[in-house]
Amino acid sequence: MDNFFHSVTFIGAGNVATHLAVSLKNEGVEIHAISSKNNFTARELANDVGAKVINKFDRIPLHSLVIVCVNDESIESVLLEIPESNCVVYTSGNVELNSMPKRENLGVFYPLQTFTKNRELDISEVPFLIESNNQNFGKEIFELGTTISNHVIYANSAERKKIHLGAVFINNFTNHMVYLSKQYLDAQEVNWGLLKPLLKETTEKLLTIEPFEAQTGPARRNDIQTIESHSKQLEGISKAIYDLVSQSILETYKSDQK
Repeated sequence: MDNFFHSVTFIGAGNVATHLAVSLKNEGVEIHAISSKNNFTARELANDVGAKVINKFDRIPLHSLVIVCVNDESIESVLLEIPESNCVVYTSGNVELNSMPKRENLGVFYPLQTFTKNRELDISEVPFLIESNNQNFGKEIFELGTTISNHVIYANSAERKKIHLGAVFINNFTNHMVYLSKQYLDAQEVNWGLLKPLLKETTEKLLTIEPFEAQTGPARRNDIQTIESHSKQLEGISKAIYDLVSQSILETYKSDQK
């Protein structure tokens, strides 16, 4: 890392920044500063990693790598504020590198995981996808990734965008399905906790069995009567989602039902 930077500065103090800053700090990487629109979270993270809080990007040292952990829509505007002399990476899974403002050393440091501030996880098992606008800088951020993860790979923007979309299906959509389940049962005054063993088995099974083989349920069995009964109990977006997903499952396994 000595060729490019001697410390790390974070722009953003949310879930991703918190996990990355703490993990890098634990591996001996100096966290120089934290900057965030939310001064409270910036101070909180800075205290955790022994860093200072800065409000102006021109105070970032020349040899400090800047890791931008903000929402996708804000990345470009943040990059324009960071001095050209600083090496910068951002953590988005979907923003293409060549769509960002040109600078000498710009890259992507994308951790393929869902992060929640107060929930511990083994970051050494998290894949990190690396991309850079030049080979030497790419090697440096790859090396940085290996200090905290055992799964660091190079991936261009096209590959990363495809992986990110797949991740949305697995994580974000699955989480929302669980939310809809809990929302429905809570409204019916039924104990949603009864479904936790089912949720656990569903997740664990998918780690060892192909999703196509793991599918069960009324749509998999072509049980139209049950599907219609369920649909009548729902309304609005929940009904539309149930109907659409059921139809997708029916079409996926229609050859088995002939």
